[in-house]
Amino acid sequence: MKGILIPILLFIIPANRLQAQPGERIDWDYEIDLLARELAVLHPNLFLQKDSIWYYDAMKQVARETAGKSLFQVSVRLQQVLTALGDPQTLINYHFLVEKSQILPLECYWFQDGIYFLETNRAYEALLGLRLKAINQAPIEVVMDSLSTLLVTQNPMVLKTHLPRMITWFQLLEYFGFARGNELTMVAEDPSGETVSQVIHLPVELGEMVSVQPSTMPLGWQDQNSFFRARYFEREKLYYIQYNRCWSREAEEDYGSGASALFMPSFKEFEKQVYPALRKNEIRKLVFDLRFNKGGHAAQGTEFIRKICKSLPRNHGEIFVLVGRATDGAAIINAVDFMKSAEVILVGEETSGRPNHFGEVKRFVLPESRLIVSYPTSYYKLLEEDIPSITPDEVTPMEFKAYMRGIDPAMELILQR
Repeated sequence: MKGILIPILLFIIPANRLQAQPGERIDWDYEIDLLARELAVLHPNLFLQKDSIWYYDAMKQVARETAGKSLFQVSVRLQQVLTALGDPQTLINYHFLVEKSQILPLECYWFQDGIYFLETNRAYEALLGLRLKAINQAPIEVVMDSLSTLLVTQNPMVLKTHLPRMITWFQLLEYFGFARGNELTMVAEDPSGETVSQVIHLPVELGEMVSVQPSTMPLGWQDQNSFFRARYFEREKLYYIQYNRCWSREAEEDYGSGASALFMPSFKEFEKQVYPALRKNEIRKLVFDLRFNKGGHAAQGTEFIRKICKSLPRNHGEIFVLVGRATDGAAIINAVDFMKSAEVILVGEETSGRPNHFGEVKRFVLPESRLIVSYPTSYYKLLEEDIPSITPDEVTPMEFKAYMRGIDPAMELILQR
């Protein structure tokens, strides 16, 4: 008797049971047919960009090509099919199969002027602060073109958000033919235009990590790990709120498992700091920073924004909402909340998330391969016009030189107004 779909609760299923065990034979014809049929039933509108005939034919083609393929290879090929359907929330979670020893010890960021190395382990620190040009013999543009087949590129910021991390996954580079064996060469360019090549050996051994050292960290980048924080700048009469997570101790208790609540900051305590500050201080400029907020639960932010607008005096100054490539999910909803609640000026970069989007994601596990499948259950229509992203009124891209000098272009523009 064939297995059945397993609804998933990630926090109670051991990671080693979320993939096929060594020696297990997977009936891919059955597995992929089950995947195709279930997604068609569970997804609220699966056939946005492709019809059902294309979809089922593509799934059958993947099943025919599984001979001799690893679980990782099959999962990546399935993701390419799902990507073509046009919904970024519909996923094969192949990244759970990326082995830690196959993740290159590099952290990159895609600035306006290219992809730069911000962190490496000590063995490869010659790459720090250099611009990535190629991987082995493949120009980085060619590499990114292949990797982008795994992403729903509803706007350019999707690529800028995800590709810098994906290029560090050796298994993906190997899948697309850009790497093989137990090493690869990163080709970079220094500030003078000279080429620097660095061979990276696998498996990766964990070591001391080193990073570039800006003269001072740009304001928005200073504390990305905080769920939320606020600061009043007396001289500028500017109140800055950074809202990095649509989550908190209270949200974990209300909407999560509750297991981690005690380790999370209290949003109620944060509110006790914010509202009195808005009332007692002269505020010529209010900044609400959503640039690094990838989402969570929108209700917390929606109510927060309503209370902020209520707490401000009638003669308050300008309100700036900062958005960026990482702004997604519930953070998109909260950005729109502010746009509808007050006269705001949007500053930053385009968002990778789009205002009208699928959400409320659920997951199930395929019975034999243990592959995790994500799918949305609802659709949020926040704006009448179905635009691909929220585009700021003032676009302020970040260049690497500005980052190293501690300049936050969005904040510089606001301070100079």
